[in-house]
Amino acid sequence: MDVQSGFKFTTIAKILVVLSAVWAIGRVGLSTIPGISSAADNAFGWPFNELSQYSAFSATSPVGSILFTLMGRNDPRIFLGLHVVALVVAVLAMLWWVKLMTPRSTRLMAFRLVFLSPWVALLLIFLGSYDPFTVIGFVLLLLAWKTSKPVLVLGASFLLGFQHFEQSFFAVIAAFLTAIALRERLPAGYIQPKQFVFALSGLVFGKLALTLILTLSSSSGAFGRSAFWSAEWLRMSLVTSVNFWAVLFLSLFAGSWGLVVATSLSVQRRQQFLLLAAFLLCLIPALITLDHTRVFVMSSVMALSIITVAFARSSETFKSKESIYVEVLAWVIVPISVWVGMDATPYLHPVGSLDQLIIFYNQLVSL
Repeated sequence: MDVQSGFKFTTIAKILVVLSAVWAIGRVGLSTIPGISSAADNAFGWPFNELSQYSAFSATSPVGSILFTLMGRNDPRIFLGLHVVALVVAVLAMLWWVKLMTPRSTRLMAFRLVFLSPWVALLLIFLGSYDPFTVIGFVLLLLAWKTSKPVLVLGASFLLGFQHFEQSFFAVIAAFLTAIALRERLPAGYIQPKQFVFALSGLVFGKLALTLILTLSSSSGAFGRSAFWSAEWLRMSLVTSVNFWAVLFLSLFAGSWGLVVATSLSVQRRQQFLLLAAFLLCLIPALITLDHTRVFVMSSVMALSIITVAFARSSETFKSKESIYVEVLAWVIVPISVWVGMDATPYLHPVGSLDQLIIFYNQLVSL
């Protein structure tokens, strides 16, 4: 390839990165979590705010609530703006980690796969949720693992344990299994067993610190997520999982299924078992929770990001046709979300982007 052709190819690739970012928003629209004004009220004043038993789970994912409280003004518009900023930071931080982990020749392709991943779509359709702060923690741990410095691994995992121990516990183990399965395609020494142990230790310390604060403050947040663990909630979750199994299965990775399948088929049987174990580890909590897709997607953010990097670093392993299929599927398949309301009604999050944008505008005006 001559210099002029190479320049033209790079320019087209950069344009596609911009278009993938625009398409990531355009294909799903923007929407907030239900009752964002109530969510702002619940967040402001952490950890001393009074919460009902079934909203107390928000107190156990407190990073956004702490920042919102420090701003000193209980305004739902500020609350929403804070979470939009966190979303942007989460995506940019992930792109930075991908940049450090991938060769220049396939970096832009990896950027596009990040923008078109299901976790970005999930953050866009649930603006105001605590998920962006959790993703920032995920990226910090991915970066810490790259440095191989125990103090950074402990610090990042402590933040994750403090922010959302349950999701992070599954996410860290799934990421470790994925990295072990694909270690030949990752930088040498990425995520050693010792670093994995440091990460688990940090998660536990973070959770203990959060529990101590909530206990000393006598906060209703001490109920945490345990309020949802009952036979009735479990029945509702499993029934929806079975009734909507096909849609739920597609929603887990959405367009990234092509990336996951292509990478899994390109490795040996033992590595495939490790990848399957990582998948099942994320799937189990998703099937027994009310937020099926959301829980799986969040639990698999780190593992999917590692797969993206491994795919970009070993692009020569795949035929050009396979690489095209992987990216086309990422563009074409529109992410959706399957979840169950507290009234036991199952929901498939709508993907009519124009409708969602109009509704989102009306929500902003009414705040």
